Amino acid sequence: MKLTSTLIATLLFSGVASAHNVWLEPESNTGEIQRYVVKFGHEQTEFYPQAKLKRVRYIDEQGQVQDTTFEFNAKQGDKGEAVVGDKGAKIYYTLFNNGIWSKLPSGKYVEKTKREVPNAEFSINPIKLSKSIVKWDDDAMKYHHMDYELVPLSKPEAGKALDILVLKQGKPVQGIKVGLGEEQPFNLSNAQGIAQFIPTQGFNKVWAEFEEKVAGNPDYSDRSYEYMLTFDVP
Repeated sequence: MKLTSTLIATLLFSGVASAHNVWLEPESNTGEIQRYVVKFGHEQTEFYPQAKLKRVRYIDEQGQVQDTTFEFNAKQGDKGEAVVGDKGAKIYYTLFNNGIWSKLPSGKYVEKTKREVPNAEFSINPIKLSKSIVKWDDDAMKYHHMDYELVPLSKPEAGKALDILVLKQGKPVQGIKVGLGEEQPFNLSNAQGIAQFIPTQGFNKVWAEFEEKVAGNPDYSDRSYEYMLTFDVP
């Protein structure tokens, strides 16, 4: 089958920047305080520069948002993985900036700004957000004043449709894809900002994407926010 140049470019960008996500996975045998590894990747995980992980926050036992620090373990040169662990943490939020990627006339994507490659067809800044629910209580079903957020409206059960509220700046958003991933089945959020997801037993990843145009920035014209909500279902 012959692929068009547009399709090839789309697939290439999905591989290097767009389709990647961040999420947390628990470390094993961590002692009194559970620690979590900040993962990055798509079909396979990849190491990343520490500078791209901009912030980690968590919800404490009182339901308050707290900033936290992370330990970064270099694995390949300056690339590695971060680890976090906080007593009483119930939910973690991460902010990961995957740089600026530009599409060249050849269809190839490079990690350069529009100013660095003025002939680029467009340049995009892919931001990766994650929300990891590590303990279920009422706070797991509340909005915690993040700019972008997916809020499950009930405790998930395997095989039972779960309503998820999609919010931007605290307001419901219609037409956002919510599903298993960029190349996987999805549902669109409705007029009330609600999309349904069918959880399975074990570790669940719920993907969503927000896109926006950026005016007046000489380095890029578009920004995407890929969001990953994760939780366990017994």
